[in-house]
Amino acid sequence: MFRFPIRRVVSALNRKLYSATPRRNPGLIWKPVAFTAVTGATTFSLSWVYLENQRRTYRDWHPAPRKVYREEGIIKRWWNNLSAADKFSVTIIAINVGVFLMWRVRPLHPLMEKYFLATPTNKNSVSLLLSEFSHIDVWHLALNMLVLWSFVPALFECLGDATTAAHALPFYITGGTFASMVGHYFKLARGNMTGSLGASGALMAVVTLVVMNNPDSSLYFIFFPFIPIPAKWALTGVISLDVIGVIRNWHFFDHAGHLGGVAFALFYQLFRRKQRDLDFI
Repeated sequence: MFRFPIRRVVSALNRKLYSATPRRNPGLIWKPVAFTAVTGATTFSLSWVYLENQRRTYRDWHPAPRKVYREEGIIKRWWNNLSAADKFSVTIIAINVGVFLMWRVRPLHPLMEKYFLATPTNKNSVSLLLSEFSHIDVWHLALNMLVLWSFVPALFECLGDATTAAHALPFYITGGTFASMVGHYFKLARGNMTGSLGASGALMAVVTLVVMNNPDSSLYFIFFPFIPIPAKWALTGVISLDVIGVIRNWHFFDHAGHLGGVAFALFYQLFRRKQRDLDFI
């Protein structure tokens, strides 16, 4: 049912894009950074508005205990018993799976290539955002969603509130969009017109922020589940691999996009520290 050669379709599109010469379009320069700035400002502003409303609504900043009724269905009961971090992960995974299935519908290919595949020649800057929810290969989807599920609880703790996704959602969305923007400009500079998709940029932002706040923790890779690896050294190794990929202009992964996610987490961490310093003045 899902075995038609979709990879061949995207490979053909990448060859077409790679052989194309981008026109001198100023929009390819200013639109991505403008869209990224608007995305970040919008998501973080909505988060602030939501949190302020919650503070005014909840009595003593504690929500009232939820009433449990026997007539709740199995799915609803399962959902209500999930933590805020797990609800966030399940929602993001469901969106990614939905987009993955959309790639399996042939009539949707033009739509998917236009909005869910970030290419340097794409005039639709929204693809910088939507491509972070887009996967074509099963292994790519499964690996990214495993990383998401593993790190989101720690992300909620790093952001200072484990009861709401109001902090995590703007960080995830803006981090992924920023990573796509960095990949966009790198490809323009190198003349690489291949498309990019996947949640790796956003996940690199998540992993970097978690490791910076928990440098002495250990990570377990899926291929070596019994060998603990210090988180700071594991992250250093991944970043080093991406730096080599950028220098050697490797095309298998969007290494510049990965480094963009790392850079966003660094900027975010610096901003939080400066904000804390101002709070103590």
